[in-house]
Amino acid sequence: MNIADPFLFYAKLSPGALAIGVPGAKRAMVSYGLLARMVNNVGKTALAWGLARGQVVAIHVTDKIFHAALILGLARIGIVTISARNTQLPKELGVHAVITDTTLPFANVGRVMIAEAEAWTMSGDGEPLADRALYRAGGDDPCRITLTSGSTGVPRGIAFSHRMAFERNARLGLTRDLSFQVCSRFYCDLGFATDPGFRDLLRMLWKGGAIFYYGDDAEGLVQALDLYKVEGMIASPEGLAEYLKFYEAYPQVRCSLNHILTSGASLPRSLSVRVRARMAANLSCTYGATETGGIAIGPAQAIENVPGAAGFVTPGAEVEIVNEAGRALPMGQEGIVRMRTPQTVRGYVGDPPESQRAFRDGWFHPGDIGRLRDDGMLIILGRETAVLNVSGDKLRPELVEDMLTALPAIEQAAAFVETDELGVSKLSVALVLRANARLDEEAIRAFCRDRLGAAFVPARVLVVEALPRNAAGKLDRSLLPGLVPLNALKKNMNGR
Repeated sequence: MNIADPFLFYAKLSPGALAIGVPGAKRAMVSYGLLARMVNNVGKTALAWGLARGQVVAIHVTDKIFHAALILGLARIGIVTISARNTQLPKELGVHAVITDTTLPFANVGRVMIAEAEAWTMSGDGEPLADRALYRAGGDDPCRITLTSGSTGVPRGIAFSHRMAFERNARLGLTRDLSFQVCSRFYCDLGFATDPGFRDLLRMLWKGGAIFYYGDDAEGLVQALDLYKVEGMIASPEGLAEYLKFYEAYPQVRCSLNHILTSGASLPRSLSVRVRARMAANLSCTYGATETGGIAIGPAQAIENVPGAAGFVTPGAEVEIVNEAGRALPMGQEGIVRMRTPQTVRGYVGDPPESQRAFRDGWFHPGDIGRLRDDGMLIILGRETAVLNVSGDKLRPELVEDMLTALPAIEQAAAFVETDELGVSKLSVALVLRANARLDEEAIRAFCRDRLGAAFVPARVLVVEALPRNAAGKLDRSLLPGLVPLNALKKNMNGR
């Protein structure tokens, strides 16, 4: 079966039903019937432009409905798609062409196809191809490449077949809370380039539901969530924090969501408490990887008081904590996390060395340090490679960050190491403050000294507007040294 088939089936049953909503966008809504016609036209246009089954095509367009039509339309004729986050695509993916609405130069693609949404989706009769043999792609044929988040380096490609896409979405019932199972209208704050963003598009269209995405403004989105009775939402903790700020700033605005999921990073306790009080009492955190699919889920009230808690390991997923030699450690002991599901991929596209490092003995090694409790709770304590080394003294940055975000004035924190003019390593921290909060740098240094010791007193304390995040909402630690303090940014904007 092709990943477009269930959607096209529902388009026959309920052509007038809402399929995708993008409040505030130029193309704000599309029905199942119209989206099916767009998907058919995309297939015909792609063939007319010389694209063919088996080729890898990147999609780099801002119109979300057009983007979704391209994913389904190309997959239906056997073309493998990638939703590109930027213009730099990994060479090893062998991208034949990129479909884009910009004139920017792209790296490592064979052909750049500048396309207008109307020309691809509305120029045509909207009927299926006369030669139905062109729709024979399915089963173990590849249909999608998703790029990993790149939080530990260069993004790498994960290839999926049609069959694997169905199997992974079948497991969503175990990696989402019960409310999600009956949800018919869902808001996704994650992009198509992420694994959850792609899977949730398919999940909702496969069940005859409607999926919503961010349009041009928060006000229009919030109004649409209430107007269309949207029941659920998924976002990174960073994205969720921005919605919380809106609802807290406008207490008269009702949040109609029944349940919220977070994905991509740990859920800070302070964020959890405030979201459950203002937006939705039913809040859950999910943990997994593009390489394996969902691994764990935990209700916020069960994990918010356990530092690093990722959730309970779900049926069908396996997690072990091992030492550096790969031997399993006793329950409760800290070590290296390895995990797998029946849908774990075998490696990265075109990257045997990195595949050999990350996939060993049938397990995927995500690079996390953690431990397992007797009740199946997985606790992530940090990253193997993200260790602060301050002149020989070592500490995981997550310990510093969790400690700082427990302070009332601090919304987000990131710890990193910089070297001075003599090459000596020094600890720095970047902080995002809560609204109207003030910061006492010396109090922060004293706080760190008392709890971490003299070696981990920050030499530099930066107050910033936002921390750098990748497409999955994870902290991009590689960009931390280049952050500009908020006061310097304001001076530059004012021309002083």
